[in-house]
Amino acid sequence: MSPYSSVTGSVQLVCLITHRTLVAAISILVWDYFVLLPDEVSLIWPARRSVTKCLFFVNRYLAFVDQPMAIYVILFADDAKVCANAFQALGYISTVGIQVAQWALVLRTYAVWGSKQSKPFYVLFAIYLCTFVMAYWALHRYFSGVKSTGVPAPGMTGCTLLFENRDAWISFVLIITVESTLFGLLAYKAVQYFRIGGSSLMTVMYHDGLLYFACILVTSITNLVVLIVAPAELSPFLIPLQRVLHSVQCSRILLGIRAVYQTQSFQGQDIIRITDISPNFGTLQNDKTEIIDLRFNNSEGTPSTIV
Repeated sequence: MSPYSSVTGSVQLVCLITHRTLVAAISILVWDYFVLLPDEVSLIWPARRSVTKCLFFVNRYLAFVDQPMAIYVILFADDAKVCANAFQALGYISTVGIQVAQWALVLRTYAVWGSKQSKPFYVLFAIYLCTFVMAYWALHRYFSGVKSTGVPAPGMTGCTLLFENRDAWISFVLIITVESTLFGLLAYKAVQYFRIGGSSLMTVMYHDGLLYFACILVTSITNLVVLIVAPAELSPFLIPLQRVLHSVQCSRILLGIRAVYQTQSFQGQDIIRITDISPNFGTLQNDKTEIIDLRFNNSEGTPSTIV
């Protein structure tokens, strides 16, 4: 007799949805890695050490740590104590990954505003620090309430997780607050460029800026709705997918910034040159370059921020 015959229909449904979502997340992660690997090799590996380079590698490769952990917890673990502890560790690592991805979004917004003296950037940084502390407090409460009964049924593998509270929604509200602020700042700058007729610039900005921001924001909102509305045992099933999408989108954002900076450096200019960028950011169409007055705060004739 199959082990699944001894579990209820609701448990089978939870297992099916969770397993399929995890497979989708891993598939997206691996596919995107190989698609962007040539750009990573050409744009990131030769770059000198910087905060942005460190953020890129942490954002991109930490996902290859927490996603295998998710596979182990959801598909293979069978001890109740190991299940609970591994899920808590997985949750903290995934949260670090999402926070690093948010830093990438902060850098993207900073690059567009282009000034260390920008008051909105200081406001954004203050909001981020506040939400960072509150998010970890909420997640600690959430993970402290996670229990496990081991496998769903004898002969099966994979953890059965029980959730005593839904406090993770607080963390996601804070994540959405930061992402909405970033999206608003970028959209405000985009409107300014619309007014001066920067059509070529806006094409690029919507491609690697607003579009990616919107996708990330939508996944966060969707996850928040699931955490609040779905049954407790199913509430976290979208978190691995959101974690991967954050990593994927933010890697693309950082590669886009690096491609623009590298073109700027080759030209020896103290301005950002926005170019039409192909799906592989390493391919830059220099004949369609548009010079935009998006200057870094600089007193020595070289960019003060290396991205």
